[in-house]
Amino acid sequence: MKKKYLLVLLLTLFINVSNAQIITSKTTIYTIENAIKTAEQNLESLKLDNEARIIWAKDFKEKQSAIAFVYLHGFGASNREGQPIMSMLSKAYNANVYLSRLKEHGLSRDDNFKNLTPENYIASAKEALEIGKLIGKKVILVSTSTGGTLSLKLASEDPSIAGLIMYSPFIDLKNPSFASILTPKGKAAIIKMNGGEITKQSRPEEEQKYWSTSYHIDGYEALIKMLKSTMTVQTFEKVKIPVFVGYYYKNEKEQDETVSVPAILKMFESLGTALDQKTKVAFPDAGNHVIACDLRSNDWKNVYNQSTSFIDAIILKEERKFDFELQGHRGARGLAPENTLPAFKKALDIGVNTLELDVVISLDNQVVVSHEPWLNYEITSDAKGSAITKEAALAFNIYKNKYKNVKKYDVGAIGNPKFPEQEKLKTYKPLLAEVIKYAETRNPAILYNIEIKSTPDEEANGYQPSVKEFSDLLISELKKSNLPLNRITIQSFDPRVLEYFHKIYPNYQLSFLTFEDDFDTNMKALSFIPSIYSPYHVLLNDTEVEKIHQKNMKVIPWTVNNKEDMIRLLTMNVDGIITDYPNIAIPLRK
Repeated sequence: MKKKYLLVLLLTLFINVSNAQIITSKTTIYTIENAIKTAEQNLESLKLDNEARIIWAKDFKEKQSAIAFVYLHGFGASNREGQPIMSMLSKAYNANVYLSRLKEHGLSRDDNFKNLTPENYIASAKEALEIGKLIGKKVILVSTSTGGTLSLKLASEDPSIAGLIMYSPFIDLKNPSFASILTPKGKAAIIKMNGGEITKQSRPEEEQKYWSTSYHIDGYEALIKMLKSTMTVQTFEKVKIPVFVGYYYKNEKEQDETVSVPAILKMFESLGTALDQKTKVAFPDAGNHVIACDLRSNDWKNVYNQSTSFIDAIILKEERKFDFELQGHRGARGLAPENTLPAFKKALDIGVNTLELDVVISLDNQVVVSHEPWLNYEITSDAKGSAITKEAALAFNIYKNKYKNVKKYDVGAIGNPKFPEQEKLKTYKPLLAEVIKYAETRNPAILYNIEIKSTPDEEANGYQPSVKEFSDLLISELKKSNLPLNRITIQSFDPRVLEYFHKIYPNYQLSFLTFEDDFDTNMKALSFIPSIYSPYHVLLNDTEVEKIHQKNMKVIPWTVNNKEDMIRLLTMNVDGIITDYPNIAIPLRK
């Protein structure tokens, strides 16, 4: 009798320890980390690196950060399911993060989840939220799968939550017949089909460390009970905070195989959240139910970028700041006549890091700042102020005219029909020497990105000197200016130019401009790796940017003229932006 009593007592103690609360009335931000560690260390069957833990932000060790993120993982998973996104969020927002371990999870028992109930499952999520409130002034819940189920339940009861970021939320069963587990007959049938109460699941070796491979049927029963009792229209209608929903869907054959996508979409429509405060995004390239983890998802970086865009614009209602090089394209073409002193003045007034400009050569070997080796009829008028025809403009070959003839033409008074915000004022095509002299008086630290306008066709047709002569003339002018090399970049679409500079002037930083094809294809045109890859911005994606960075090259796309594209590219971690509207980009810079 005494032995039986002792056994019951030990079992009771075990259950109490495994279900012990972390937070008590005495818990503070100074003691919470130790409380979490103590609770986790008391679990003998806890798997390595599956424990709950806090990621303290750089500036907020044992202090409340402005916002805190709490991660609620899916059924059978661990908080590794949210990595590296959760660590990236901590760094991006200088935010504390709580990586939860929900009840009965992260254990190495054969009968995993046997002690799970809807009540203790929900209670563990509520405690995670309370920890979030302890370490942050505002809390954003981030979740995957059943973590989303719990997030919706919490948000329906607690309007103080700042927002929900839900990945593949578990709203309803992919296979409705599995709900039969809630009946004695159905549960018995499942046990018989499985050959016992334990279900084994094979996983890749690395995933076995962070996802369960053994499930007791009582855990499934608790899961479905919780799902059916909480995932209702009544719950969804009570959620009125900002909500982001991401899910895997490519087509009817290629979509989430774990949870019901139609149920996710129906839930989204039923939310009490205002239309402009909720967003749903399908990630067709994710290829997996777990869309936000580098171990499972093919598109987790895009998931991260879409999430941060929502957090910035909707939850925090503030713009994220980025560290990047801001280049004024042709000065500031959207605001002042391109490649003119007024345009460069405008760019300097705004505060660009770099003046981006183009150069051609005149008959008397002057280095002229101009995008074309001829005149652009849309923006050019003659000395009398009269517009010139398209034929006359194209017939005026700068390389066949002395600079004094080039300077007679006005390139600003009639404006630019493609840039209605551009200021109209009388001005001319300046010499490179003039631009440098002016810019140096305004900002002695300004950088220069100089494009050599060269093509084999224009050389053959007499619009430019040879690559050698063109390059040598530019270098001669730059040497006269006494600019340090670390403030100069030479860029070109013409691989011949870059190859010549690489061989003859190897100390100059070079940038390869491209307008089509991908990085690998374009790089075949060069025999070396330049410092910068500068593609047309629509050609870039996360994979391309990462690939370029792996070659130790900077990525500076052109010409990015709207805020949405700028943010999209900056969240891909491009190193700079070339834009006609530096005034739009400047608020995004740290």
